[in-house]
Amino acid sequence: MVVKLLMILLPLLLFCNISISQNVEFEEIPVTLRVEGVGATNLDPLYSYDEEKLFLPIIDVFHLLQIKAESSLNMDRISGFMADESNKYMIDNINKQVFANGKTFNLEVTDLIKTEFGLYLDHQLWGELFGLYCDFNFRSLTVNVKPGFEVPAIREMRLKQFRENVNILKGEEKVDTSINRDYHFLKFGMVDWAASSTQSTAQYNDTRIWLGTGAELFGGETSLLLNYSSRDGFNNRNQQYYWRWVNNQAKMARQIRIGKISSSAIASIYDPLIGMSITNAPTTYRRSFGEYTINDYTEPGWTVELYVNNVIVDYQTADASGFYSFNVPLVYGTSQVRLKFYGPYGEERTKEEFLNIPFNFLPAGEMEYTLSSGIVMDGDYSRFGRAEVKYGVSRFLTIGGGIEYLSSIANGDKIPFLLASVTPFPNFMLTGEYADGVRTKALVNYRLASGPMFELNYVLYDKEQQAIRLNYLEERGATFSVPLNFKFLNGYTRWSFKQNVYEMLTYNTADVTFSSFFGNVNTNISAYANWLGGRDPYIYSNLGLGIRLGHGFTVRPQSQVDITNKDITSVKAEVEKRIARSGYLSVSGEENFRSSYRSLQFSFRWDFSFSQVNFSARVSNSEFLSTQGARGSFAFGGGNGYIHKDNRSAIGRCGIAVVPFVDIDHDGFKDSDEPFAQGLSIGLRGGRTLKNLKDSIIRVVGLEPYTSYVLTLDDKGLEQISWQLEHKSYRIYTDPNQFKKVYIPVLPMGEVNGWVYLNDGRDEKGQGRIVVNFYNSDGELVATTMTERDGGFTFLGLPPGQYYAEVDRAQLESLKMKSIPVKTDFTISPMAIGDIVYDIQFVIQRISDDINE
Repeated sequence: MVVKLLMILLPLLLFCNISISQNVEFEEIPVTLRVEGVGATNLDPLYSYDEEKLFLPIIDVFHLLQIKAESSLNMDRISGFMADESNKYMIDNINKQVFANGKTFNLEVTDLIKTEFGLYLDHQLWGELFGLYCDFNFRSLTVNVKPGFEVPAIREMRLKQFRENVNILKGEEKVDTSINRDYHFLKFGMVDWAASSTQSTAQYNDTRIWLGTGAELFGGETSLLLNYSSRDGFNNRNQQYYWRWVNNQAKMARQIRIGKISSSAIASIYDPLIGMSITNAPTTYRRSFGEYTINDYTEPGWTVELYVNNVIVDYQTADASGFYSFNVPLVYGTSQVRLKFYGPYGEERTKEEFLNIPFNFLPAGEMEYTLSSGIVMDGDYSRFGRAEVKYGVSRFLTIGGGIEYLSSIANGDKIPFLLASVTPFPNFMLTGEYADGVRTKALVNYRLASGPMFELNYVLYDKEQQAIRLNYLEERGATFSVPLNFKFLNGYTRWSFKQNVYEMLTYNTADVTFSSFFGNVNTNISAYANWLGGRDPYIYSNLGLGIRLGHGFTVRPQSQVDITNKDITSVKAEVEKRIARSGYLSVSGEENFRSSYRSLQFSFRWDFSFSQVNFSARVSNSEFLSTQGARGSFAFGGGNGYIHKDNRSAIGRCGIAVVPFVDIDHDGFKDSDEPFAQGLSIGLRGGRTLKNLKDSIIRVVGLEPYTSYVLTLDDKGLEQISWQLEHKSYRIYTDPNQFKKVYIPVLPMGEVNGWVYLNDGRDEKGQGRIVVNFYNSDGELVATTMTERDGGFTFLGLPPGQYYAEVDRAQLESLKMKSIPVKTDFTISPMAIGDIVYDIQFVIQRISDDINE
């Protein structure tokens, strides 16, 4: 009787995920598995209510942890290795044994359960067998897994994070897609304005007005800044205008500028230069420079972590001799390199050094040139030209040279020159320049690993040179600075000495500065000395304090002391009050005992969102002086008729307008009938992000043109669950003097729901863990889902189109079953909130069963 009953119930129990072993009943329950350092996932383990035991699916857990696991065809054995290939394991269901960590463990019959979907192991044994300690909470239906070793998933996540950190340091973050620069024939975008007026009882009155416009013309940045003064009118020297074309991705020429240009000349040029310059140097700072190898020893077996600018980029374990080696990614500027050492018993040590890569160094094999030509507005319209080439010979050496021409130099209008920069060892830099017939220049810079910096500067001028308007023959200088970092005090101190050698005398200057921050008090003490030849020096000192009193008040007393004559030269005090984070009100008074000068000044400034206004009044001896001013800017083209008003300059800057819209037809373009999508959040390093309640356009202002920014998108706040993003990260190359519109298509995806039933010959019940595949009209597999315990399935993420669904053929073949119907056709229609297809049904049954269809 019992045998007959088991024969009747066995098929039902088999496909309903209920197993009987020694009269123990199991049921699938939904559980959240959380792995420390990895994340969480949902599983359907088996649970015994009688014995209160939870059995975890071995293959599913190992795949989550990226532990190699291979199952035999009949799913009676699972084998692989844990963290490295030498640590093999095998799980044998036939003999109820587990081999792991070099040991063989014998299991009880009920410790290991087999179903048609694989092997399940009692969660309490995972820690003893594999070092994966599991804690099950029935009330919250969660299993917390704490690995006793670094599982491959954690190691892969760490390595991935290290690679991302290195890419961020180099400015090479990986993104889903890129949006390149747009070149426009004409596009107007920015306006700057400013006005100030000064009234004085003892001097002249003056009113100044500045007006600037920024646009893009013929694909190039175009800026015009007009300056008017009631005293000087429109003086050409004070007007600024230029056109600049930039393509940082080009090879031969990356910048062309026409209009007022900068000269970078050796000769003295104090008047505006109008002309043209061309260079292959990018407008953006280079980030990546190369690699620097660190080799050293620590204690054997210690873990060593490498940090660059406080970002971890690599780690490793020292070998049996304590040796470790890192390739440190180098970036331009000063990099803080820190090594952290961790011992097996909690020991911790730190080693730190600084690496400095000046921007005048070029990567090995890279050549950079600059050509400039123009007219100097000096009254004589002197002609100017300069050609310069630099080449990176190696990571340690950059050389260069060129020629400069200025027609106004009386004794030689051509200046050939050579340049070189070398770093013979880390943190030591030597820069030299030789300009024929003009000067020889050398600069030595050395930075200690702990932070102090020493610099020597020497310039020797040719006696007959007339290119540089100086009357001394030599310049000598030395500077030494030390950062101060204590628990109770932070600051720095600097010593400097400079000497100008004339034909008949030597003029010397020296100064010492000490600046510190202690709590709410900032202290600055400076001492200066100057003297001629061997004469006695004249020494004086400035003392200043900044004391934050709370409630927005700051007091700044200052004084100047004549140390040589033992006298106080002047005293000054200021009280400043910050008002509501936007306003500043200050009152200051000054008394100069030597010149009998006294003054009392009142100042006020308020930062509106659209403008900054200021007012000041000063009474000094018999004079009264008052000044009023205001400045601001406008940025056009932000989308939806928006005009951005700011209290900062906008010309030469740019912005991004992120326009999320519901892309109903999935063509990537916004049509007139497609609405904006609400609820999108963005992330972008740089600028200021603005959200307008009147629309869903997100604007970022204050960005640098021609620069690539990484834009990340967060869709968690979108109004509809069916709205999805095709790309979640963009690299955007900005355009000058304008808002760059970035359209973000938000895709309303279709959802399909249905059921899979098991027909056992008597009735039909929902069947869990059955794979359902979705194919497009071309027969391509586009999505897969799995049924829940009750047989229901759902999938969200199908774009509009023709599809068909079918139960996975490989699974049906493995189970020796068939599906009725074999497939079901359905259509996802384009809709703003996404289409939903309901109640697709499949019935599965054994091929040998004789069931009426």
